[in-house]
Amino acid sequence: MMSTNEVSTTKILDCTLRDGGYYTGWEFSAEMVSDYVGIINTLPVRMVELGFAGKPDASGYFASLTNSKAQQAIDGLVAEACVMIDAKDVFGSAMPIADAVSSVTDGLEPGEITTVRLAAHYKTTGACKDICAELSRKGFRVFLNLMQIDAATPAEFEACIREVQQITTIDVLYIADSFGSMTPKRVREFVARFKDQSAPEVGFHGHDNRGWALANSMIAASAGATWIDCTMGGMGRGAGNAASERIIPILAELEASKEQPLLNHVIRHFDPLRERYRWGCSAAYQFAGSNLIHPSYVQALRESGELSEAGIIACLSDLGRDERMSFSDEKLRTMKAQLIN
Repeated sequence: MMSTNEVSTTKILDCTLRDGGYYTGWEFSAEMVSDYVGIINTLPVRMVELGFAGKPDASGYFASLTNSKAQQAIDGLVAEACVMIDAKDVFGSAMPIADAVSSVTDGLEPGEITTVRLAAHYKTTGACKDICAELSRKGFRVFLNLMQIDAATPAEFEACIREVQQITTIDVLYIADSFGSMTPKRVREFVARFKDQSAPEVGFHGHDNRGWALANSMIAASAGATWIDCTMGGMGRGAGNAASERIIPILAELEASKEQPLLNHVIRHFDPLRERYRWGCSAAYQFAGSNLIHPSYVQALRESGELSEAGIIACLSDLGRDERMSFSDEKLRTMKAQLIN
C-alpha cells in the first residue's frame, strides 16, 4: 500500500494528445479537445503533453506544435503544458546542435508551454547533454525520456546512470517502458536506482502490452517516482498506456463526484475511438512485449483486421533479433507481402 505522503507528492502528466496521436495521425476534433481541456481542469493533473514539436506539418496538427497552435487548441487550460521532441530529429540534422534544436522548436517559447520532453534511446543518453543544455538555455524545463530502457544490459544501464549524472540540465528523468515489457519488479529496481544515483526527479511512462501499465505505474510511484504518465481511456501507441480514469482516482484520491464526469468523458470521446482503433492488451501485444518487439508492428498488422492474433504472433516470430526493436516500414511491407503470397 502507498502512504498518504506518497500519494500527495505524485504529479500526474496526461499525454493523451501526444501518445493517442499515434492512432489519429495527431488530429483531434475541436469539440473533443475543448471537452478534454474542460475535464482536465477539474482534475489534479499537473501537466498536459499537447503533442510533438518539430515534425512536418503534414504529420498532423498536434505533431508540429507552436505557441500559437497551442493557444488556439488549449485555450483556458489550467495545468502546465509541455511538448515532446524526438532526439532523432536533432541528431539527424546536419546543423550544429544549437541550430538543430532551434529548428525543431521553431515557434516555441517558454510561456504556456513550460516544458520540453526529449525522447531519446537510452544508448544516446550521453549525446543528449548538449540538447538538454540548449533547451534549458532557451528557458524550458527539460524532461528526458529514456526509451527502450528495459532492453539495456546491466553494463549499459550502469553507463546510462553515469551519463545522466553528467547532464545538469535535466529536471525530470523518465523511465519509458517502450515495449510494455517491464515487470513490476524491474520497474521498482529501475526507479530506485535512478532515484538513488541521479539528481533529477524520476518519472514513469508505462505501456500496456502485458496488461501491467496500471500496476507498474503504481509500483513506480511507491518506489519514489514523482511523475506518472497516463492517457484518457489508455489511448496510446500499440497497446496504449495507463488509463487516466483508472490511475487518477488512486494516486490523487479523486472524489467520486469528479470521477463520474471523467468516466463520462472517456465514454463519450474515447470508447468510440477504442472501438475503431482497437488498442489495449491482447495476445499479440503481450507476445511483442515479452519479446521486446516494437509495438508498431502489432499496431500496423492489426489495422486491416484480416489477421488473427495467432497470425500476428506467427509474423512477429519471423522477425530477427536485430529487427525486433526498431520499426521498419520496409520490413512491414515484406511481412505483408509474404502473407499475400
